[in-house]
Amino acid sequence: MPWNSKTLIFSFISLVLILLISYNVLSYFNFFRSNTNKTDYSILLTKNNFKSSYTPKIKFSDRPISEINDVSLSILDGTSLPNVPMILKSQRYYIPLNFISEKLNYTVDNSSGLPFLSNNTNKILLTEDSYEKNSKRGSLRGNLLNYNNTFYISISDIEELFDLIAIFNFENKKISLIQDDVKAPKNFSIPYNKKIAMIRFEDFGCGYSNIVDKNQTKIKIMSNLLYFNGMKFHVSWMPRFIVPSANFDNDLLTKDNIINVGFVDVLDYMLNKGGEIGLHGYSHQSGNVASGTGEDMSKDVNSTEAETRAVIEKGIDTASALNIPISYYESPHYRATMYQKKIISDYFQFLYEHYDYSKKDNIYKTDDHHLFVPTPLGRISNPATDTQRIIDKFNEGNPDVLKSFYYHPSTEIEYIDFETNDNKLNINYNPDSPLQRIVKTIKKDKYTPVHIDELMDK
Repeated sequence: MPWNSKTLIFSFISLVLILLISYNVLSYFNFFRSNTNKTDYSILLTKNNFKSSYTPKIKFSDRPISEINDVSLSILDGTSLPNVPMILKSQRYYIPLNFISEKLNYTVDNSSGLPFLSNNTNKILLTEDSYEKNSKRGSLRGNLLNYNNTFYISISDIEELFDLIAIFNFENKKISLIQDDVKAPKNFSIPYNKKIAMIRFEDFGCGYSNIVDKNQTKIKIMSNLLYFNGMKFHVSWMPRFIVPSANFDNDLLTKDNIINVGFVDVLDYMLNKGGEIGLHGYSHQSGNVASGTGEDMSKDVNSTEAETRAVIEKGIDTASALNIPISYYESPHYRATMYQKKIISDYFQFLYEHYDYSKKDNIYKTDDHHLFVPTPLGRISNPATDTQRIIDKFNEGNPDVLKSFYYHPSTEIEYIDFETNDNKLNINYNPDSPLQRIVKTIKKDKYTPVHIDELMDK
């Protein structure tokens, strides 16, 4: 039977619709393929139009300053320096800018009202909250403080500005600033035309192994491994660490001590080495259960709107008070209900967990400005079997499964030893550690680790 004009028009429209639908479906799954461009993956990305509904009640600028008299300092040569003025603010120690500059052979020019530091090779311009060193710009982690008409700079910012690493000795209350030999990566940009990966350190709080000074240094060594290889990573942080059975309640807003200063210094160091921090609940526990074991948000815990908002806001307030930037939220053990996730979405654009168990292999967009980002490769519980399983998943290269995994740093520290003889950080890092093996695989398979807040349609 011959086709009439209506049949031809209908067939043409049907063909166009089929092509459009096929294109959109392919675009959805092509985001993680190796040769995509912006038009292919943009359907998955969120727009840059999100604004949190919450203004923190506690601000870093309002936090008190106190003088410290019982902590000693050494710079490069290991000799304890007597009578170094030191102050504390928001779990950071500060010393006079002029003092550290003189020790490191920099001249300081304050004629413009803000410090300008220089020596034969470097020029550093400081503002209250930022720096420019040669061509590199960044944010100061502790800000520049004017205390009694003297500029003070935090240990964290001294590490970053002068290429040093701070080694804390809690027992002797001593901080040694020694040369940090890690080399900067060639490129930290996001080549979206390549395959991407996502790395997350899990359950990171100031308790258990993280209250040991040597372990804090080992976390810095792990960060240097990722930094040197140009691999961005995430840190899911528990702001308060509680172990009821041990009568241990470490609230970083109220417990001022060198252990907590060391821990916040580690957070700062990770940020400066390519880390990005998110909230992993507030205390990650409830009742008599310890942090990291229980949860502070589920269908049975803090399930009302007021309770859920209180958990979220206490975490945000702590981050604000400590000047720790946060970019995502992850509910402990992914136990948040859909109702609680909706409340979290009022505060955060990125939720580092799957939307639901039927959407657990790839990122999921619920609207134009929120993303749920899962970890389909799971975690490393058994280093022998899980490391190889994750490596195999990278090698498979399935483009429909996001190459995202998480790892408890307390497992990796068992593979690291170091000592500081001759005022150098001499490291023995087992190349067969889970993190080292996965880093090698990511590089070999040409994946590019990215931050969660880079999954944005710019």
